Amino acid sequence: MSVPGFLERPAFRFYQLAWSGLDWLYPPRCGGCNQAYSRWCSSCQRQVQLIRAPLCECCGKMTSAPGICPECQHSPPPFTALRSWAVYQGPLRNAILLLKYAGDLSLGEILARPLLEMLQTLHWGIDLVIPVPISLARKRMRGYNQASMLALPIALGSGVAYRPQGLMKVREAPSQVGLTAAQRRRNVQAAFQAQGKIVAGKTVLVVDDITTSGATMEACSNELLRAGACRVFGLTLARTVQEIE
Repeated sequence: MSVPGFLERPAFRFYQLAWSGLDWLYPPRCGGCNQAYSRWCSSCQRQVQLIRAPLCECCGKMTSAPGICPECQHSPPPFTALRSWAVYQGPLRNAILLLKYAGDLSLGEILARPLLEMLQTLHWGIDLVIPVPISLARKRMRGYNQASMLALPIALGSGVAYRPQGLMKVREAPSQVGLTAAQRRRNVQAAFQAQGKIVAGKTVLVVDDITTSGATMEACSNELLRAGACRVFGLTLARTVQEIE
């Protein structure tokens, strides 16, 4: 069996070993089912529903036929492409909630691995990796940004620069839960600010935990392009799925 290239990178290997050492000191429980001695067990992995082709070539949602979906044809998003690993449900949903709200930071490293494997197949030519930022107030309250826990190992494994300071959240938006797609877009308008000295002339990968409507990724991409980024790609761990178009 071939070894994924990212496992051979010293920085990623060191990062992985650090988490493995913590697992030895503090035996983990599965983020999906709470089984002892595994951060993410094989049973939960088998229950993952992958986002499978055919997909919209742009927004990455599952469609009935390959190509660009009607929504993206009518209103092309600012990012070049967006892809997600799996459907936001079951054990994966449980794990994301633990990572996001319960401080189970070790889940970031292990759940970043399928994203790294996906990124290797996409050949996007990334220069920078940036997590979707949260506000300073929320970061002080939570102590971390869950998107960073996915983005950092992706950067280490792919061998590209990790630049979280390239994009900041400058306006705290109300929760997106329960909003329509149009309301979500209005909710995150002018919420982000990019640093041109970091992103100008670069192809940027923006990483987040969940895609729902794509409004947050669109807002981040608009700001990065305004600051001079060449292209923006999005990668998320999960995606909410309602129906296939």
